[in-house]
Amino acid sequence: MPCSPTEQSPRSQGATAFRPQPRFDTTFNPRYERIVIHTIRVHRGGEVREAGKLSAFQVIQRELNLERAVYDGRITAHMVIPDLREGDIVETAYSVIGANPALEGRFACSFILQWSDPVVETRCTVRLASSRPVRIRKWGAASDPVETGADGIRCLDWRVIGQAPYRTEQGSPPSFVGYAAVQVADRMTWAEVADVFRAHYQPTSQLPGDLADTVAAIASSRMKPGEKLVEGLRLVQDALRYHSVSVAEGGYRPRPIDEIWRTRYGDCKDGSVLLVGVLRALGINADCALVNTAHGDDLAEAPPNVLAFDHCIVRARVAGRTVWLDATLPRQAGDLDHLTRADFHWALPMTGSATLERMEPAPMATVCETEEVWTFSRRRTMPAQLILSSTYRAWRADGMRRWIANEGPQNISRLLREGLEGDLRSPLRETAAVQIVDDVPNNSLTLVERYDVERPFAASEFGRGEVFYSRDEVVGPHLPVLGPDRRREPLQLGLPRRVVARKVLNFPVRMQISPWKSGIKGPGGARLDTRFAWQSRKVGVHTMTLESGERVLPAKLGEAYRDFTNRAFAMNGIRFPVDYRNGRMVPARKPGRDRGLWSWIKGLLWLLWLGYMLLLVVGPSLPAG
Repeated sequence: MPCSPTEQSPRSQGATAFRPQPRFDTTFNPRYERIVIHTIRVHRGGEVREAGKLSAFQVIQRELNLERAVYDGRITAHMVIPDLREGDIVETAYSVIGANPALEGRFACSFILQWSDPVVETRCTVRLASSRPVRIRKWGAASDPVETGADGIRCLDWRVIGQAPYRTEQGSPPSFVGYAAVQVADRMTWAEVADVFRAHYQPTSQLPGDLADTVAAIASSRMKPGEKLVEGLRLVQDALRYHSVSVAEGGYRPRPIDEIWRTRYGDCKDGSVLLVGVLRALGINADCALVNTAHGDDLAEAPPNVLAFDHCIVRARVAGRTVWLDATLPRQAGDLDHLTRADFHWALPMTGSATLERMEPAPMATVCETEEVWTFSRRRTMPAQLILSSTYRAWRADGMRRWIANEGPQNISRLLREGLEGDLRSPLRETAAVQIVDDVPNNSLTLVERYDVERPFAASEFGRGEVFYSRDEVVGPHLPVLGPDRRREPLQLGLPRRVVARKVLNFPVRMQISPWKSGIKGPGGARLDTRFAWQSRKVGVHTMTLESGERVLPAKLGEAYRDFTNRAFAMNGIRFPVDYRNGRMVPARKPGRDRGLWSWIKGLLWLLWLGYMLLLVVGPSLPAG
């Protein structure tokens, strides 16, 4: 049962506890659904009280995805359950009647039988015609239903009593369902699923006049087909603002092209149909395709059903390759070879005799490469100079462009500086404006920052001298950390990627840092390489390269992954001590040149031994006195 906190004035008298207020909520679309509340009972000490009175309900229209510019017209039936005390048992039963007409009578539903909080009993019943074939998929500890039938009606009943709570582990992929749950859907093929929607995802009219003129100019240019595809994609991405009015059938059917272009807004369906129309006018083979943004990797295991998808993209074929395009994204950079493709594992093209089509993942790319050039002053009171160059590629470059566009150049300068001050634990003074170098054809973006670092060194943890500690831009930000318990769910690792961090250290004196080169491998295609080398007598270079090759790590590899991350953090970064004498940095002492007391004693013993040996050799040849 969902609970929400009640508001309490900060000036309330006494020591009243802040308690959650139990409530009952269910949402439905009044255009084609109705809710029947059978009962909301409170059991207490052998007595039963009915709380589900019509007068206790409020009907609220609140768009749950309003901040995402998605309006679906659903409303909420809401009531606060009065006089609920510790130890009470709440029993609720309700039915949702109706279905979206866009689904053409096809049925699919999913329900949960195991919750994160203790629940006494959960019961779900599906009633359907005896002649209607369905497929049942179970997750977690879900059991087979108890099946009964009478008068041509087939009842599938699931009843769970006293099921232990199930809490999802942090970092699990959205497609993994470890708790008890069930899906019931009409027995269909993917081709039949596509046929439910296919007719509505075809451009049914000519492109509007001004759009047709723009597309015709692209078509008549000397650009290659791949270049025309990219121009057509950017034309649609630049023109449309994302805004979804998914009321009733609008949640599954796009609007006409002329209306989409006239209003200059739309959702994924609208953008995809418009893009298909543009690409076809350019002579490019293109079709809409349905995908699932959260459960895409699970589609191949799911029974075909009309509720399997939550997003629409475009499949285009050009220059002998298949390209997946998302019209709802902001303007993307890159030519055909460097354009970031949509990737949701599996897609269902809106074509005849359709079947699921695998979306080939892009090869691993170096999505982030940083170089820090440090120039240390010999004088202790002088700041160090730092030039930080950060190069982003592929999807990271697209993300950085969106961030820069949203924040603005002045704001990003401040945000970058404040973030780096936190990493370095030192005030910074910007010595030049942030430089932005955008290589659009190669989809690469570089930011160059220049600072004076007031405190490049920190006090040694051993209480003597100072130490340089590098910031962590590789291991911590890119490797999820597992808790101490044994993993029982898969771990989401993110998109395959390579990250490189290089530090060029310019010293005013010679330092005693021994070169090294080491690497470790882990499960899931993980690898970390680190090395240090002297470029010249006073210039050292430290490099770290991290690769993550798989998106999801099986639970059975959790212990091996934890061992890899522990070793990676132990190898992370570089640190070295610095010595000052009379306020000036001095060269690091070489081995055997320590001026401590023991060093003087060893030197004296060495001289005595050398004198004794000379006496033994030379003594017998000396003339007698």
